[in-house]
Amino acid sequence: MASAEKLLHEAQFAFQSISFGESRANDRNRSRSSSLCRKIIRKYPASMEAAEAHAVLRRLGEEAYASKMQVQHVHTSQREHHQAPGPGPQMPPGEDAGIEAFNWSGLMSWLFMVPKFVLGIAVLAGIFLFGIFGWFIFVPLVAFVLLTGPFRQMLKPEQRREMNTFVAKANAFIEEQRRKGGGFT
Repeated sequence: MASAEKLLHEAQFAFQSISFGESRANDRNRSRSSSLCRKIIRKYPASMEAAEAHAVLRRLGEEAYASKMQVQHVHTSQREHHQAPGPGPQMPPGEDAGIEAFNWSGLMSWLFMVPKFVLGIAVLAGIFLFGIFGWFIFVPLVAFVLLTGPFRQMLKPEQRREMNTFVAKANAFIEEQRRKGGGFT
């Protein structure tokens, strides 16, 4: 039985033997190259030769998409999927890797547990402040959303550490309030 390297060499030779126009020799070389490439992919799916065989098949026009399902697909339970931290933004080496994620779902559930009259007072105060400051009242809110989310990695390392401690304290406060049952105590 031939190795993947030998099969790839034969497939590439057959591919390079295809000339311009249509002839029996071109059909035979195209078929041989395609057959050898598929054999490589089937027998050695995770090898470098399989990647080269995919490239030859693409040049032959026989394969436009190579699935990475076997490499990337992993079954997890729904609980693990929703609780496991996803891959965070990549940072250059040497910087702190721990970015604390803000607990937005905890904040929203806590807000829905707050008594309705407190929410009504907050809405009235927001309308009053909107009348005074206009759209500028939303600047701190937008800055908070951006700095607890995607733009935190643009901060300097010491600012990022301060933001992480703030987010950790806010998450602890939100979790404590949720355990108490909402409201302001």
